[in-house]
Amino acid sequence: MGKTVENRFCCPCCGCKTLEAPGALGLCPVCWWEDDGQEDSDAAEVRLTVNGELSLEEARAYYAQCGASHPRFLPYVRKPLASELRPSTADAAD
Repeated sequence: MGKTVENRFCCPCCGCKTLEAPGALGLCPVCWWEDDGQEDSDAAEVRLTVNGELSLEEARAYYAQCGASHPRFLPYVRKPLASELRPSTADAAD
């Protein structure tokens, strides 16, 4: 059984609380970023792993522009649930 939203971790790309564990290769349904453990300190690095030739920095920029970590993932993503938004983002959505 999955964790409740309160016990989930924030996606490093979109910031939504969708991941069961950090860096565990979980796929975020909101932005379609696969969390390989990349963080702010190496966000510009292209790791050539599960996210291909996409850096976390690029994925964040795409998410801000189109709502997915890359436009090719638009058919697969969904809007975040209110409970998945971080408090600062949830306040801004009201």
